[in-house]
Amino acid sequence: MKEKTGKTKYKKLEKLYTEIIKENNIIFLDEIFAFADISPSDFFNSEFDKSASIKDAIDINRAKLKRDLRFKWFESTNATLNAALYKLVCSEEEKRSLSSSAAKNTQQNDICTQEEYLKSLKEMS
Repeated sequence: MKEKTGKTKYKKLEKLYTEIIKENNIIFLDEIFAFADISPSDFFNSEFDKSASIKDAIDINRAKLKRDLRFKWFESTNATLNAALYKLVCSEEEKRSLSSSAAKNTQQNDICTQEEYLKSLKEMS
């Protein structure tokens, strides 16, 4: 709890942890323990996990990482990355269209005639 740490000490540590997050591009809260001299139990007991500045610093790092990945995907010629980027930027209608097309293709490939089924059974035996 904040009362145990003291308000002034809490603010200093909060600022230190925020700087560590920014300097090390931390995107998950538990990564801070590798860089900061605090145990997870002390961190959570002091309620640093509820700090708006710590949460904001992590959110900013995540946003920067997502932006950088999108730039890489945009410049890439990899079809998988292009498709992932398209899914991020397309409209809901386009997403539904892509999903239903993929589902239809999968269903069509999975359905076979009785004749094909019997033939495959003979080949297996």
